[in-house]
Amino acid sequence: MRRPHRRSGLVSWVTLGFVLAAAASVGAQGRAGGEVTDTWDNPLEGATVLAEPTRSGGPQTTTTGDDGRFQFVGLASGDWTFTATLDGYRGVQQVAAVTQLGNPRPMNFELSVLATGGRFRERTEFEAEGGTPRFRFEEDGTFEFEDAEGEGEGTYGIVELAAILIVRDYDGPDDKFAITTPVVVEFSDPLFTSLTLDGVVFQKQ
Repeated sequence: MRRPHRRSGLVSWVTLGFVLAAAASVGAQGRAGGEVTDTWDNPLEGATVLAEPTRSGGPQTTTTGDDGRFQFVGLASGDWTFTATLDGYRGVQQVAAVTQLGNPRPMNFELSVLATGGRFRERTEFEAEGGTPRFRFEEDGTFEFEDAEGEGEGTYGIVELAAILIVRDYDGPDDKFAITTPVVVEFSDPLFTSLTLDGVVFQKQ
């Protein structure tokens, strides 16, 4: 006697197997993510992260959010090359292995600023009357400063008789400086004997 219902049951089991396999495949997609910051540990929003497989397949790109974080989903297993870039910064590249199992280790990219403009040839300091505020410019394109409310540091570039300052870290009031807004100081002459900021004169030491 024929029992067609058994065949129907077999088909159902095969169909269920395909469904479960497909679900497992979707759930096992390779992931990769991490954070992009500057050298002062500030998160960098809008940085582009490029993911390129070392064997086959096409590249993928994403951008960081306001917290500096990014994530890729659906990467094939294998080694991938990840490159983080942002205008005004030196790009950083690293290779990481992507697997279909477990939680991936976060990648951290630290981007350094590409200094634009000239620099002092040696450490040069300026002070206002009374000793503060004060600036100290280094020959590597970085500077430090101190005022009545705190201390800070960043990068600078000299253009004609002005220095463009990018404040990257400040331990005073949070709303006093924005890391995306340059601060411009003006020098009195080509010998840089003094500089002016917001009407305050700083004499070269």
